[in-house]
Order: sequence, then structure tokens, then C-alpha cells
Amino acid sequence: MVSAFVASDPAGYERYMGRWSQRLAPLFVEWADVTAGERVLDVGCGTGSLTLALARASVAAATGLDASAPYLDFARARTADPAVTFDLGDAYKLPYADGAFDRTLSMLTLDVLADPGRAIAEMRRVTRRGGTVAGLVNDFRCGFTAFSLVLDTAASLEPSAGALRDELMSDQKGWPGGLAGLFREVGLAGVREGRLSTFFDFESFADYWSTFTTGQGRLGRWLMSLTEGQRGVIEHHLRPAYLCGRADGPREFSTAFWVTRGVVAS
Repeated sequence: MVSAFVASDPAGYERYMGRWSQRLAPLFVEWADVTAGERVLDVGCGTGSLTLALARASVAAATGLDASAPYLDFARARTADPAVTFDLGDAYKLPYADGAFDRTLSMLTLDVLADPGRAIAEMRRVTRRGGTVAGLVNDFRCGFTAFSLVLDTAASLEPSAGALRDELMSDQKGWPGGLAGLFREVGLAGVREGRLSTFFDFESFADYWSTFTTGQGRLGRWLMSLTEGQRGVIEHHLRPAYLCGRADGPREFSTAFWVTRGVVAS
């Protein structure tokens, strides 16, 4: 079993994922059908990309909650908008009253929680009747190209890479109907599933490789648990896979995500 996601380095996370979360968040806000004037909660807000996208959608109040104090400090430094609040808290025990929000969203958090169903049940509890709960998770199985390239290359060199790849790709939340099934289990109605995609782009192979040597996420933590020599071998074999016979320079990787939403029954 791969160790849990550790959220302690916001600058590293921005390099690993946050720089693209800023592109993804507005797409998710639109898909979740967020409306101006609503009170919206972002569970697992991290460095704040989704919360800030909610604020730009003219909601009455955008509240971001996360269990990482360093991430929240980083998020708070990104805005002075009085409509935005960032709270320290637990996704399994949200510190809000029943029905406190019109919508509750979670982006790139439910797929790293040990018990996502429990978190979704809490999201449902704090959302008013008739309100919407929505989640976005990685499609590790066939939509995580930039990361899969690392894992597929490393799996031929390090057996533990194959174990990590299998763990990520077998996670049912990243399969069709997986997250939607959890939404239905907690009693959400009118559950809908869809897919969003964006490009992850890199300036060079050095930029690409440095994404993973931040030590962020399960892949980054695994990579940095290896010896320098082991990482060097993976880097040596990964470089031609990135270059694809062309000169070093920018590359784009299409990346896909599963999105699911449901309504709190009235």
C-alpha cells in the first residue's frame, strides 16, 4: 500500500499539480452549474485554485476547507477578496451546520482519501435540500498521460513502480461509475457523471522531470523514496520517451478527470 498524500509543501504542490488546477477549476465550476450569489464550500481546497475560481464566478461566499495549515496559508496569500474564507478542518467531520451551503464541491481530494464515502456523506449533510454536491477525481486508468509515462517507464526498472501503477489504476473512483456509485450510496439523487480534460504542458524535459522530484503526491513520494542512482536510471530511460525523437522543448499531455454531481433530495 502506498503512503497517503502528505500536504506540507504548497510551493512544491503548485509545481506538481496546482499550476494545472488553476486551468481545471473554472471548467469544474461551470460543470457543477455554480450560480452567482450562492454559498459554496470547497472541501480539500489545498492551495485554493477551486475556491478562487468560485469567487470569480461571483458567488456570495466561497469557503475553502483543508487539513493542511501550510496549504491554507499559501491560499490566503493569493487573495484579499472578502467573499473568500479558508478554514482548517477535517473532510470527515466538516465544522459547519446542516444545510449551511447551496453547493459543496471537492476537486482532486476524494481520490486521495482513505474513506471517500464518509467525506461525501459529510458534503451532503452541509448542503441544503435541493442543493448540489459535486466531485472531481483523476482518471488514473486512461487519462493521466504525463504521470503514466513515468510509471510505465519505471515499472520496467523497479518492481515497486508496477505496484504503485496497479494501485492507482485499479482505484474504482477513477473508473466509469465509480464516484457516481459512492454518491448514490450516501443518498444523493439525480446523480450525473461526466468527464473534463485539460492539457498539462511542460517547457522542457527538465521542467517535466522536476514536477515529480518535488516529492509531492503518491508518485512523487515514491520516486523520492528511491536512491539517487535508481532515480537516475529512471530519468535516463524517461528522457527519450518525453522527447519522442525530437529536440528538447515544450510538450503537452492531454489529461482527463471524472466529474460527478448529485442533488440533496428535498
